[in-house]
Amino acid sequence: GDEWIVNGQKVWTSFAKSADYGLLVARTDWDVPKHKGISFFMFPMRQPGVEIRPIHQITGESEFNEVFITDAVVPQHNLVGEPGGGWSVLQLALAYERRLMGDLARTSRSARKPQADSDSLIGMARQSGTLGDAHVRQEIGRVEGYAAVNRWNTQRAKATTDRAEAATLMALGKIAMSRILHETARVQTEIVGPASMLTGADNPVGDAVTFRTLNAYVPSIGGGTDEILRNIVGERVLGLPKEPEPYRSTPFRDLPTS
Repeated sequence: GDEWIVNGQKVWTSFAKSADYGLLVARTDWDVPKHKGISFFMFPMRQPGVEIRPIHQITGESEFNEVFITDAVVPQHNLVGEPGGGWSVLQLALAYERRLMGDLARTSRSARKPQADSDSLIGMARQSGTLGDAHVRQEIGRVEGYAAVNRWNTQRAKATTDRAEAATLMALGKIAMSRILHETARVQTEIVGPASMLTGADNPVGDAVTFRTLNAYVPSIGGGTDEILRNIVGERVLGLPKEPEPYRSTPFRDLPTS
């Protein structure tokens, strides 16, 4: 009729507990190869048959969730694009997500309760009395250099009319964001020293550095793992050969399952 009935499970769903809708990619045709036959839906989250289980993260938060879907209903008008054409819609959605994450590389939340000036590397070094240290200045300069190049790549991605080039640049931006956050955490740890091992309200600087260090692993997964995005850059920018795909033309239902 005019509805789709969905069954399945998904892990690492951001903010599922508070979402009214989710972006859902579901297989709707099992007789075509894997990148075909999937459809893209705006999925109503608040309905029977949707079970959400928060995931306890290393930071103590639960932004990510597992979602279990059993005989849930999606109206036909919630289909985005054509049936079976969801892969191209998904690539566009992912590209925008990666561009957003790239934009947020230096403004990403670095503490449970940001500490104003100490939230920046320069401010933290100034407060700790290490801003005059040549090594610390060199490390801060390296992170600032990464951030500057990332901004230029993001501007280029926004300006180009070539969708393939834009998608590749967005992948670069996402990798850069992950690198910037990890490097920022490393340099913060070096600036703060032993205090970076302290957490809790009584140790706001150490707590912020600890949170940044643990939280840096989140963007290494979200929006496409660092490994997947390096594959994209390797193939599309460096011209490296694709990994073997022996089942590229095999209908999805015929793929080996073990």
